[in-house]
Amino acid sequence: MEKVNPKTSRLQKFKKIFDNKLRHQIENSPPDVIKKYIHGSLFKHLDDSKVIICSQAQGSPLGIVFLALFIFLFLGFLKGFKEMFLFPGSIFSIICSLLILFGIIYKFTIPTKEIILNRETGMFTFPGYMWRREATLPFQELIVGWFGAGGVTGNLQMELVCRHPKEWKKGARLYGHSNLYYENWSFYVWYMDKNRPLPPGDAFDPYREKDFLRRKAEGFPPPLYKSYIPTPEATLDQQAEREQYWTDEQYTEKFEREEGSEWYDPEIHTDWEETWFYEPNTNIPVANRYVKFVFKDRRIIYSKSKEDGSLYEPPESEDFEMQFINIKK
Repeated sequence: MEKVNPKTSRLQKFKKIFDNKLRHQIENSPPDVIKKYIHGSLFKHLDDSKVIICSQAQGSPLGIVFLALFIFLFLGFLKGFKEMFLFPGSIFSIICSLLILFGIIYKFTIPTKEIILNRETGMFTFPGYMWRREATLPFQELIVGWFGAGGVTGNLQMELVCRHPKEWKKGARLYGHSNLYYENWSFYVWYMDKNRPLPPGDAFDPYREKDFLRRKAEGFPPPLYKSYIPTPEATLDQQAEREQYWTDEQYTEKFEREEGSEWYDPEIHTDWEETWFYEPNTNIPVANRYVKFVFKDRRIIYSKSKEDGSLYEPPESEDFEMQFINIKK
């Protein structure tokens, strides 16, 4: 086992709550984008040059209207509607009226909330909060991470989030066709790498030939972002033609896991703790390294350290061995 030095502090753990940054690389194979996803509540538009995702971050103002109306009616039946126009009931009536008015105005004046991935220009757009305007910036400058919050079942739910690199007040939740934040992020990166084929799924099939011919006319430039999975062409003939310029072996890191092994999942392994690893006798973090956890019951779980050397590992109560492994390119 390769020797590394773990270092942990309460301050570091506190800071990491706000620093779960993801790299611009394809680490997982996203689910296929199928045609039924192309509708008004998920993918508003999709082709070889642009994807528009409907943002669900902005809740419907109708909820505010119905809630205020329910409170007014409930108190009216309970106390009598005449009492609702006399003090102190008039205070609740005014509050409910203002909430209803706010909800109606908000409904008809709020700007459209969309997440736009422009594969052609490399620009990315995410919506602003409430009436604030959207933000557009180069995709490679986007700062993306995950945010964990308790769900209705009490389990930890991981959300994909982004923020502007220069304007810290600008940020948004990001959505996709998967319930797993890391699969959605891999889809984003894959699609925005215009030098790779389009992501998997029959929704992209009508545009694959056009996209292939564009990349061919450009001389099949190399990929923009690293991948840990193959990103093949749609046909064997296209694959052979592209491989005259570059191959997956050049720009895809090979990583084969044992049958039955699994990846670390923060939604499942909730008792794992974050630790920071450094090269022996240095302050150099062990960054972006894969780790293999082998348990006494023969389970195998893989994880990966972040840029700063942070890594989630099982609690000390579990019997396991940990190994840093090398990836074959």
